[in-house]
Amino acid sequence: MGGLSVPVVLTGAHYDKLPASLQQQISYSFAKDIQGAMLNPTTLPFAQANTQKLTLSFRPATDADSQALQSLLPKGELTSLSQLPQSIPSYLVSVVPELKLNGQTLKTGSPLRLGEELPLTTAVSFAGRGQTQSPRTYYAVAGSYLAVNAYAGSVSPQTLKATQAQLQHTQSVLQSADNSQIAALNREDLLGDLFHAGGLGYYAQLTALSQLMGLQNGAHNTLAAGTGTFGYEPTVSYFFGFPRSIKPGGIALDIPLVSVTASDDGDAAHKKQYTLQTGILSSALESAVPEQLFTNAQNPGEAISAVKALQKASAAGQRIYHITPANQAATLANIHHDADTMADIRNALNAGKEVITHTDTVSVPGWTGAGYIITDAEGAGAYKIAGGANGGFLIILGFVFLGIMMLIALISTSVALLPILGLVLAESLLIRQAFTFANFVLQVGQSNCSDDVKKTLVSKAVFMIAIETFITRYLNKSASNAENEFYAFLYTAMDLVGLSGFSYMFGELSSELLQTDIEQCK
Repeated sequence: MGGLSVPVVLTGAHYDKLPASLQQQISYSFAKDIQGAMLNPTTLPFAQANTQKLTLSFRPATDADSQALQSLLPKGELTSLSQLPQSIPSYLVSVVPELKLNGQTLKTGSPLRLGEELPLTTAVSFAGRGQTQSPRTYYAVAGSYLAVNAYAGSVSPQTLKATQAQLQHTQSVLQSADNSQIAALNREDLLGDLFHAGGLGYYAQLTALSQLMGLQNGAHNTLAAGTGTFGYEPTVSYFFGFPRSIKPGGIALDIPLVSVTASDDGDAAHKKQYTLQTGILSSALESAVPEQLFTNAQNPGEAISAVKALQKASAAGQRIYHITPANQAATLANIHHDADTMADIRNALNAGKEVITHTDTVSVPGWTGAGYIITDAEGAGAYKIAGGANGGFLIILGFVFLGIMMLIALISTSVALLPILGLVLAESLLIRQAFTFANFVLQVGQSNCSDDVKKTLVSKAVFMIAIETFITRYLNKSASNAENEFYAFLYTAMDLVGLSGFSYMFGELSSELLQTDIEQCK
């Protein structure tokens, strides 16, 4: 029997590789013209940067600048962190910004004094659609060390494992006390890998948990582009508007997202609800991931994000307002935020958007301000903290880790500095738990398990993390607060995956058993 003859109506173009016009692109610039257009942008295919280690750092502009930094280190053996400088004068050192992809320099800029601001502008262009949003500028402080985000789709377990292995290798070198090996490490090894790991952990948890929330809600979410930055930024002291010096600062996140969301039933209200849920999740992770990375008993701290600020305000008895263009005249007088935040809120309302915020400032150690959410008619939003950042901020108490980070962000290598740096960083590489959970959630999402089994497996993993958190706090003599924090964490985590209460509390507490459950679905 002969097969059916199907005529060829049209033949498209043949390519040996995808042409630039059909590729998603990402562009970066360090300057803008008077109209805000990017000057001398560097453009590359998004696929080339996606989930890769992309960093923005500042190196000494000249040998004299490098020597000036070295002169700040104590002579002889470094025996105490108190020997390190508490600040660096801005006039003393000029630095050059460098954008690097996997350690290779993509772009350099003009010299800046420490504490001056670099307008890092990012633009994403989609195939067949061009730029769906205007280029976005983040003013990075000279002296910072930032992972530059470029994420789309999802993070693979293989990428997580490779980065975790690199971190573990660096940690073993730091713990070896071998000065020759330690001296071979550079900023890319010490800070680049660390903040890149944080970005991977954030986006892995965001995309995987969004997928599982979608299973519960009959909806879907795809990350089209995650940009922004995640890293260390110094605090700047100003004199009549000019930078005077930099001193230890904090861990800052700026994470704008472009997502594609849809509901299975096509209902607009259902889609809006799911969009809000994934937005709240993204904001919650902006404080959770820095705490996973950088805080423990030796380095206490508390991160802030828009959602966490609202939570703290509510716990303190503040009223939470849902402000619309229709009710703004009656409600804005009850909001007591700083002038810039109030201007941002008013501009959003004048553009027809809605705002959720609290009445007065809230505080975590090292930060005081406000959190607020700006949403459009479809539920897509910006989750901001005072200052306008789309993200979160963390101060590590005591400034021990950050004081060292301030120097390593500027000094490439130093045998005199690295031995004590190794002792601190070895205690501070806390990404393993975040990676373990993110990797497990990814495996669940990619397995052949039924939707109900997937939700059950993740809830078990969440409970295991809660148990670990509880026991750790108890052993650190924090038992007075541990029980409340434990239950709050568990309820929150259960809610994120569409569950409630403690119906899965008595599941297996062994990761091996959980892995066996996944294997049975294959």
